[in-house]
Amino acid sequence: AKCGIIQPGEDFLCLEGKEFNRRIRNEKGEIEQERLDKVWPKLRVLARSSPTDKHTLVKGIIDSNAGEQRQVVAVTGDGTNDGPALKKADVGFAMGIAGTDVAKEASDIILTDDNFTSIVKAVMWGRNVYDSISKFLQFQLTVNVVAVIVAFTGACIT
Repeated sequence: AKCGIIQPGEDFLCLEGKEFNRRIRNEKGEIEQERLDKVWPKLRVLARSSPTDKHTLVKGIIDSNAGEQRQVVAVTGDGTNDGPALKKADVGFAMGIAGTDVAKEASDIILTDDNFTSIVKAVMWGRNVYDSISKFLQFQLTVNVVAVIVAFTGACIT
């Protein structure tokens, strides 16, 4: 609450690793996707968790059918044990200063300054590049289609 992740009175979960595992595993100790689908939409903080818990959460969100469309999963990590979760996620962010070489290899983006605000900047730049490429392709396709129609019509008339 002090960090602003959740507000008082909101219906969100803050769990520790042991409680998270208790909620998603059945009596045999196996992970059940249905149980995980009940937990992850409300989960905001997963504290004192192992790297295996992080990987389980990432895999569960990716494999989930709870929403209308599949969620894009981004993971941050700095240690060797974070490698599997960084690799499994759609986007993996590794810490450039404090991060291990294993985490850097497994990630897609390396934050050179270890600052989480850099993630927001990276997303903003990524969206800007995506929008620019989309506009360029739309322009090129429009111009080329018109050029082909004019050339074809000119050839037919001639």
